[in-house]
Amino acid sequence: MDEFLARTSFFPVWNRGAGDKRVSPAFLLSFDSLVRSFPSLIAAGAARALDEKTRAVLAVNLYQECGEGDIRRTHHAIYRKYLATAGLEPAAEKEADFAARWRVDLLKYIQGVPSPLAALGALAAGEFLAQPVLSRIFPLLQDQYPGADQEYFTKHLDLETEHVREITELLAGQIHGETGWAEVLGGFQFGLSVWETYFEGLAEYLEQAKEPIHHQDTKAPRKT
Repeated sequence: MDEFLARTSFFPVWNRGAGDKRVSPAFLLSFDSLVRSFPSLIAAGAARALDEKTRAVLAVNLYQECGEGDIRRTHHAIYRKYLATAGLEPAAEKEADFAARWRVDLLKYIQGVPSPLAALGALAAGEFLAQPVLSRIFPLLQDQYPGADQEYFTKHLDLETEHVREITELLAGQIHGETGWAEVLGGFQFGLSVWETYFEGLAEYLEQAKEPIHHQDTKAPRKT
């Protein structure tokens, strides 16, 4: 994770723009499509699981994402509450191409890769990334939006510790010999590559958000 964070250009771009209010809204609005997509990825991983324990762990994770049966408490709902209390309106924002590519690439891999262990490895990449990424971003957002409802971030910073432990135990219990390890590692590396592509696209997107808008002069030229 340390190597991933060091080589991915999103993080220094974010740090340079930490005090720039043009950067944070662009990030938060683009991230909305990812939060909306997490349940489908978890469900796909659960569908590929061959053992009862893996299905049970991922089912609990999915249940949490879906608000434990309360549609007002889904993680997407509490993220939307964060946006609303931060004064941001996601309905006006079209899904970014790099976010759509992230969702499609991960879902196709999890559903289509022959090895269920590789599918679990790809899903694990996001779980292992969540806490290191959010712990770097959240303090900056707290400073910029002190009045926003912070539950989405505080909940995930707590939950991801548990999720990483559970995923690690699942993988440790299922890897038998070098073949199983290679399958998990291949899926994990694929998952990281998709996330890296996402963050590189996001970094470029945020740089564009910082550029001043130049309005074209539409006045007709004077006659001489």
